[in-house]
Amino acid sequence: MPAAADGLEAASASLRHYLRALWRREYRLLPVAQPGSQLRPYRSEIGIHLPPRYASHRGPMLRELYRAAAAHAAAHDAFSTVQFERRQLKPVQVALIGLLEDARVEQLAIAAMPGLRRLWLQFFDRRSSGGTGIDSAEALLLRLAHALLDPGRRDDHPWVAKGRRLYLAATAAGDAAALREAGVLLGNDLGQMRAQFNARNYLVEPLYRDDNLSLWDSDAPPQEARVEPDGFRATDQAAQSQPRFDEQADDIGAFRPRESALAANDEAGNDSAPVRYPEWDQRIGHYRPRWCSIIDQRAPAGDASALHAAVAQHAPLSAQLARLLQARKLGQPQRLRRQTDGDAFELDALVAAQAALRSGQAPGRHLYRRTRLQKPDLSVLLLLDLSASVNLPLGSGTLLSLIREASVLLAGAIAQGGDRIAIHGFRSNGRHEVNYLRFKEFDQPLDDTALGRLAAVDGALSTRMGAAIRHASRLMRDCRSSQRLVLVLTDGEPHDIDSFHPQSLLHDAADAARRSSAEGTPVFCVSVDPQADAYVSRIFGAHNYLVIDRIEQLPQRLPSLYLRLAS
Repeated sequence: MPAAADGLEAASASLRHYLRALWRREYRLLPVAQPGSQLRPYRSEIGIHLPPRYASHRGPMLRELYRAAAAHAAAHDAFSTVQFERRQLKPVQVALIGLLEDARVEQLAIAAMPGLRRLWLQFFDRRSSGGTGIDSAEALLLRLAHALLDPGRRDDHPWVAKGRRLYLAATAAGDAAALREAGVLLGNDLGQMRAQFNARNYLVEPLYRDDNLSLWDSDAPPQEARVEPDGFRATDQAAQSQPRFDEQADDIGAFRPRESALAANDEAGNDSAPVRYPEWDQRIGHYRPRWCSIIDQRAPAGDASALHAAVAQHAPLSAQLARLLQARKLGQPQRLRRQTDGDAFELDALVAAQAALRSGQAPGRHLYRRTRLQKPDLSVLLLLDLSASVNLPLGSGTLLSLIREASVLLAGAIAQGGDRIAIHGFRSNGRHEVNYLRFKEFDQPLDDTALGRLAAVDGALSTRMGAAIRHASRLMRDCRSSQRLVLVLTDGEPHDIDSFHPQSLLHDAADAARRSSAEGTPVFCVSVDPQADAYVSRIFGAHNYLVIDRIEQLPQRLPSLYLRLAS
């Protein structure tokens, strides 16, 4: 049997029906967009994310595992209405509060649907009753989780017994603060017992439970667990000196900024505060929460006359592209099924109507199908790498001048084709200063203002590509187009001044590209580095990049590439 038959793709249809029967509402099920084999479900504002497959289970048990994971996440969605405050919590206390909240929402769900207890209990090891000796903190957490889910289970460990008492008292109080305090006390007890807790490698157990990051008011890690890239632990004073932000991010970068703040920043032209994103660290196999600061700003304007003259040299190419795009505006045929009138009968609708007549019921009226032309509906965000290397001299100009010309030529061609394009750029000076520059927005014309911003920009600093892709992908979620695309134009691999580990930013950029594609915004790369094949395929995938060997061909190749992607 192929692997796909044992994964989320095969199970998603039945899972949606299952959740609808349990909770009387629709849930969107999405694959976990996170590298690595130790996958856990998680919740975000766009739905419930489940692993594409579980290597440890097959057949009926795999179906039960997916049901358990989906039902648990939906229970959080129904009953976890208050977020906890992190403040000065230790990592083990964060884990314990999440465990207690898991138990609370499961008990509430079981009160309404008792069969869920049997579903969840089958993923605990009933044979492991433990003893009263000193276990690892992770083992004790799992024993407590089992004891809270199964009231009839006997566990003689004093810490587990105390955990039961504190949990019952907190739930009886009905206060999130009481549950938080219970987790704090249990965490302090583990510290006094010298039970070791590995915060870096900890995974919520059992396997069906989600990562619990959505339970917290901030995804900033506890201060004692925050480690800088050079290996030194951040001090409390240094942590307090960092700016605070209103934005929140989940474990893989889907941030939720305040709508009013975005609107105000858009009116002003520049964002007043950075937006924080996580960054994937391949060495530890986890995200570093709120690690990168995106400084979103509108680029200053300059004189557009030189750019006008450069683009005029490509007038014949512009005319040719205009003719091609006019043909594309005719659109592709789209078949509409089960219409009240149309070009031909819908066979299955006729069969259903005949069955209704024979059973004495009124047949439906939607018996036809018809064909119409679907007009192009594509939004493209052209994301330019503006690091210092684009200042490389080429003939009478620089690589940056060719990038400017190609961007304007592509923007003009797309506008003529009826689609929408925005032109943004990025460069970085360490993780705390990733500059995101806006030259043209989707609804803005390609006028002297936009051209002036492009003409005034210079190449500088470094290339922290993953953070820029995450921000661009987030902006694309607001597009109402049926198709979306981020087109990255770069001349080298990701790098930055504070990244001392080879390939680390490459892995992060690959994670950002995969995440964006999973959310419905594919990322395609055009590289002008002749040696780029070795790394761009690892970032964007084998079929999602193009390497231009002759940089002088960039203005001609970029618009024709768009035609291929948009067809």
